[in-house]
Amino acid sequence: MRKLAISCALLTLALGAGCGEEERPPQIGSGLPRPMEGVYLDEGPADPNAGFRALMGFPTRDVAGLESAIQAMYDPASPSFRKTMSVEDWMARHAPPAEDVDKVAAWITSQGMTVAVRGSNRLLFEFKGTVGQFNAAFQTTLHLYERENPSAGRPPIPVYGGVEPLIVPPEIAQLVTGVVTVDLPAEVKDLPKEGGDIVVAPPENVAESLTLAQISHAYDLDEMYALGHDGAGIKLGLVVGATFKFKDMQSFWQSFGVQRADPVVVQTMEPIATRYLETTLDTEWAAGLAPGAEVITYAGPDARNTSIVYTFNEAIARGEVSVLSSSFAHREETEAAIIHETFNDSARMGAALGMTIAVASGDSSMPDIPSTSPYVTCVGGTKLELGADGEVVAETAWSHSGSGRARHFPTPWYQEGVIKDADGSRAVTDVAVQASSVPGYWVYYLAKWNHYGGTSFSAPVFAAFVAVINSHRAAQGKPPVGLLNPLLYRSPEVQSAFRDVTEGKTEHFAAQPGWDYPTGWGTPDVSILAEVLP
Repeated sequence: MRKLAISCALLTLALGAGCGEEERPPQIGSGLPRPMEGVYLDEGPADPNAGFRALMGFPTRDVAGLESAIQAMYDPASPSFRKTMSVEDWMARHAPPAEDVDKVAAWITSQGMTVAVRGSNRLLFEFKGTVGQFNAAFQTTLHLYERENPSAGRPPIPVYGGVEPLIVPPEIAQLVTGVVTVDLPAEVKDLPKEGGDIVVAPPENVAESLTLAQISHAYDLDEMYALGHDGAGIKLGLVVGATFKFKDMQSFWQSFGVQRADPVVVQTMEPIATRYLETTLDTEWAAGLAPGAEVITYAGPDARNTSIVYTFNEAIARGEVSVLSSSFAHREETEAAIIHETFNDSARMGAALGMTIAVASGDSSMPDIPSTSPYVTCVGGTKLELGADGEVVAETAWSHSGSGRARHFPTPWYQEGVIKDADGSRAVTDVAVQASSVPGYWVYYLAKWNHYGGTSFSAPVFAAFVAVINSHRAAQGKPPVGLLNPLLYRSPEVQSAFRDVTEGKTEHFAAQPGWDYPTGWGTPDVSILAEVLP
C-alpha cells in the first residue's frame, strides 16, 4: 500500500493528474448548448435518423508568438509597426499541421460521417451525418431543443443541444479544440429566380428615414468623396447568411444616385436557398457608402452558428479583403466558450493580416459575440438627430446599444490602464454609429421600401468608412488601417477624430465624457480620422 501511495504521489507531481485520471476517456470542447431558462428548452433525445452538420475546430500554433507579433505591428514605436503578415506567412507559422487535420478527417470518415468543406486556414472543417452516427462517435446523446427566437413574435428555432461531454480517442483529442457547433442540416431547395426590374425611384416619404447622402454628410464622408476617395482599389468584405436580390441592390443604390458594380458573392458552404433582410441591408449600406470598393459577400446558407462561424473564418482565411463587416451574432451568455474562442482565433488571424473587422455590438444593451473579441472593432449604436439643413443637431447613446464587460475575454493590452471599471474584462463598445429606428435607415428588400434600425447598420456603415479611408491611404502609399483598437485606445490624436457622445443611456450604462460603454469613443469624423491615423 505504501508503494502504491508513493507511486500515485510521484504520478501527480510528474503528470499533474491524480491516481487513475490517466484512464479517464478524453473529453473535448463542445459548442452544444445546455438547457437555459428563457432561451433553450430541452425537447428530449433527437431522432437518430435525423441529419446534422457540425464544425470541428483546430488550435492555432504558437499563440503567444502570434499575439506578441500583433502587438508589435500595431505599436507606432515598434520597428514592426504595420509590418503585417501575408496569408502564406501565417500558414507557415501558425496554421494547424495539415497532417493533423487529415488524421481527424480520416477518423470522422471511419465513423460513417462525411467531411464536407475545409477552412482555407485549417482552423475548421464541416462534417455531416446522422444523429445516430454522431452519438456513437462521440459517446453522447444529442437532444432537440427549442431556442427562443431573437426576433420578437417569431416562432422558436429548433436546435441541437446536449448535457453530456463529447468523448473521442486520445489520439484525436490531442489534435482538436473540439466540436464547435452542431446544427440541423441546411435547407435544401432551389433559390427562387429574381424576376422583376431595377426600379429607380426613392421612397415617396423619403424624409421619414435616413439616406446614403445624409449618413455620408453626418459623418464627414463627403469630404473624402470630394478628394476623390470612394473606396476605389479596396476590397470590402461582408459576412452574411443566405443572399439578396441583385435587383434590390441596384434599385437601392440608383434610387439614391449611386452607380456601382454588383457585389461578388462567394458561397462558402452548402448552396443558398433563400434571401435575408439582414444580408440585404448589410450589403446595400456598406457598398452604397463605399461605391468605388469591390464588395465581396461571403455567404453561408443561413444564420445558424455552423454557417456563420465557418463563413466568418473563411472570409478572413482567404485574405482577400482589407475591411470586413459582420452583423450576425448572438448574446454572449447564450453561446458556449468554444464558440467565443473560435471567433477570436479567426479574428486574431485577421489582425495579423492587417484587416479591420467591424462587428455589430448587438441590440440587447448587453454584449454580443463576436463583438467581444479583442481583435475586432465593436460598433455600438447612437440616435442621430439632423436639422433641416442635414447638419447634426444631436447624437445620443441608443438605448439598445449592445455593451458591457465581456464574460469570456480578459482586458486586452490596449485597454489596460484606460478602462477603469472593467474588472479585468474586455470592455465594449469601441466606437458607435447611428442605430436608432427613429429615424432609421432606408432599405429596399424584395422590391419594397421600408426602414429599420439596429447595430446591424452600424457595423457595415463603419466598415464602409474604413474602406474609404483605406483608399485615401493607398493613394498616399500607406498600408490599410488594420486593427484600429490599439491606436484608438492609445492615441489622443485618433480619439480626437471621434465626436464624443455624452448623453443617453442603456438600461445598464450611461454615456459620459470620454470613453463609455454604449458608444465607446463616440462617432467618427471620417475625414479627420483619415488624416490622423499614422
